[in-house]
Amino acid sequence: MGISIHNEKIITPKKHAETIKTHQIQNGKWELTADVVIIGSGAGGAVAARELAKNGWKVILIEEGSYFTPAQFSSDEFVSQARLYRDAGFIVTEEQTLSILQGKSIGGSTTVNWQTSLYPPDYVTNEWNERFGWQGYSREEMDPYVSEVHERLGVHEVPDNLINANNNVLRVGGKKIGLTPQVLRNNNRGCIGLGRCGLGCPINAKQSTFLTWIPDAIEAGATVVSNMRAVKIRDGKIKTVVAEFTPDAYEKAPTEIIETMEIKAPVVIVSAGAIEGPALLQRSGIGNGWVGRNLKVHPTSTIFGKFDSEIKMFQGPPQSVVIKDGHNQNGTGYGYWLEAAPYRPTLASSLVPFYGKQQFDVMKDYTKYNAGIVLVRDGADGEANASVKYSLGRRKVYFELTPTDGLNMLKGLKALAEVTVAAGAKELIFPFTRFTEPYKVTGNDNFDWILKESTKPGDLTVGSAHPHGSIQSANDPEKGAVDLNLEIYGHKNIFVMDASVYPTGLSVNPQITTMSIVLRASRNLASQKEERTKI
Repeated sequence: MGISIHNEKIITPKKHAETIKTHQIQNGKWELTADVVIIGSGAGGAVAARELAKNGWKVILIEEGSYFTPAQFSSDEFVSQARLYRDAGFIVTEEQTLSILQGKSIGGSTTVNWQTSLYPPDYVTNEWNERFGWQGYSREEMDPYVSEVHERLGVHEVPDNLINANNNVLRVGGKKIGLTPQVLRNNNRGCIGLGRCGLGCPINAKQSTFLTWIPDAIEAGATVVSNMRAVKIRDGKIKTVVAEFTPDAYEKAPTEIIETMEIKAPVVIVSAGAIEGPALLQRSGIGNGWVGRNLKVHPTSTIFGKFDSEIKMFQGPPQSVVIKDGHNQNGTGYGYWLEAAPYRPTLASSLVPFYGKQQFDVMKDYTKYNAGIVLVRDGADGEANASVKYSLGRRKVYFELTPTDGLNMLKGLKALAEVTVAAGAKELIFPFTRFTEPYKVTGNDNFDWILKESTKPGDLTVGSAHPHGSIQSANDPEKGAVDLNLEIYGHKNIFVMDASVYPTGLSVNPQITTMSIVLRASRNLASQKEERTKI
């Protein structure tokens, strides 16, 4: 599948000289006006841009990351992580308790995610309704939006011939111990299982927003500018978004560049993600005390299993099987589930809790290891113990597992160990830092000991690829930062439309839910053009 011709209109650094000449820009500062400024081009911002542009709004979308075509996607992990991920793939919390993966390019995390396409179960959306006033978000009620998103992205079940050995460990092992593995749905058109999703799909199979909603928005008249970081929003009847040029780490900047942008518009939509979004609002003095609070991360931990045969976890669609049996512990709506992860050598080696020769020996047999992951729906104890704060000139992230979330993680690790051994693993590498060598499987293994392990910071390796909920929406400013229309309390016409708005842990990979909810919210906003943009 080719790239839309409309993407040629994306204003990249290579087009700055032409843009400066066309718009007679002086001293590197581009001043312009619009009906709405959208900050971010991922699952939230791209959908909002398309919806508003096609309804006659003058849309300007800015993105901090670069724009890459598939020809620029590289199998070199170091280069790809530096170019396609925020903080080169390692957003690390202040206490070094968590490492977060998040995309940064035109397309945001949809450019590098693993395609898993899910919507949260009813017990999640029921909690949204009961605690925060989110009405009408059950899967059944949201079906028109979810189905529209599925159609645009080509969502379908992974065919059996593309379920790789890594995911098959969950299917085989899960069935052997009486669990119910299920086949996942992915978003692609023409996937052949190259396994390059996390580095950018080189054949345009994965339907990232730079292939879908972004060209749709440009076709409808939106202006899209890459390599521009929003540094501040000035509130008022007419808002001003100030953005600065951010060069790509691996490409020399042109001699003539647009250094800053000042965009004036009556409406601003923040779709900068659950890490940068709250930081932007805090340094702009916008929003109440819930901005940056109660960050949810979908905490994740890994067990590597070594097999006699080759697994090659990096080959094939990254995620095709899920085990959900442990997800609703004691009817609470909180718990864990099991998926697979396609770690390439760089990321895999960072997760092996050994050093020196022991780590090297593991990596020599890298192709024989599978990687199963436990994902925990955080928030079982109420508010998550995680936050984003902008202070002393930089963004800071804080995280610690709460007791029940930690217990659910241990329950998940116990189940994952049992599944992996049942599938035939001969050794396990646990994420507990007290281990100095792999665990040898004996055949008479009992993993009850896992439930007594420590989840204190430093004792358990925890990661995340799904930060969300740090600017949560609620029907009362005492319970959230934005209202049910996703408008920031106390600031007319400033909206948040991305995964930041979820009031509880989402429980699932966030792409489909974010796109569906933003489609609903932006369609509602689009119908208010005269009221919202009237000066």
